[in-house]
Amino acid sequence: MKSLPGPASPRSTGSRSPTRGRDRWRLAPAPAGRRLAVLVLLSAGVCAGARPAWCNGDGFFQSKEIPGNPEFVVFGSVKYEKGGHLRNAVVRVYVQEHMLDYSTTTDVLGRFRTQDIGRAIKELGYEVDPQLISVTVEYPGYHVTRREYRGKYRQNKGAIEVNFRMQRNGKSP
Repeated sequence: MKSLPGPASPRSTGSRSPTRGRDRWRLAPAPAGRRLAVLVLLSAGVCAGARPAWCNGDGFFQSKEIPGNPEFVVFGSVKYEKGGHLRNAVVRVYVQEHMLDYSTTTDVLGRFRTQDIGRAIKELGYEVDPQLISVTVEYPGYHVTRREYRGKYRQNKGAIEVNFRMQRNGKSP
């Protein structure tokens, strides 16, 4: 092959072959197993960073609690008759007139805390009426024997403590 006159390129100078410079920087093809492993790790990383999608934008429409200023929050504990804690008991808060239904589960120590129900009621344009709010707990194989309300009479603002004592089904109180 004849080269055209003009400035010489760095690859075509001297006695070097024209492909020698390009081969030096070319990566060797990866084995199929390595490519598959990289693809799996990349896919796992993307899936791990993804957030769950809520149907109908439910997470967007939930009212946010302002730290230190709760409107109406219910917290407490769920224990069985000997004083032990019940883990993963479902605590349900139902507001009768406004058809709001919220549920939460207890943690390892049997404690729970609901989201700010009062803020959700106020965002609908209503006042908080504690007589319309009922708090119940459900746990498979147990029933409620005692419910302790530890708030002020007709308290409609702030944090309200409600504790539950449960007993296995089939035992008499």
